[in-house]
Amino acid sequence: MQKTIDAIYENGVIKPLERLSLSESQKIKITIETTESLVASTKAIIQADPDVVREVAVSDEYLYNE
Repeated sequence: MQKTIDAIYENGVIKPLERLSLSESQKIKITIETTESLVASTKAIIQADPDVVREVAVSDEYLYNE
């Protein structure tokens, strides 16, 4: 059987994010493919001054399409 699942690595342990149908002490083979966060993968696509980004984020002028 081959199945792809999502998991998280915490404190030295790989934790599946869903219940697995495995027998106790069953041997398995794990292939690890890391994924980059959306923030990290899109960082620097658009170069902008952090102050300008902050202004746009908090200003009502940019919130409403009038």
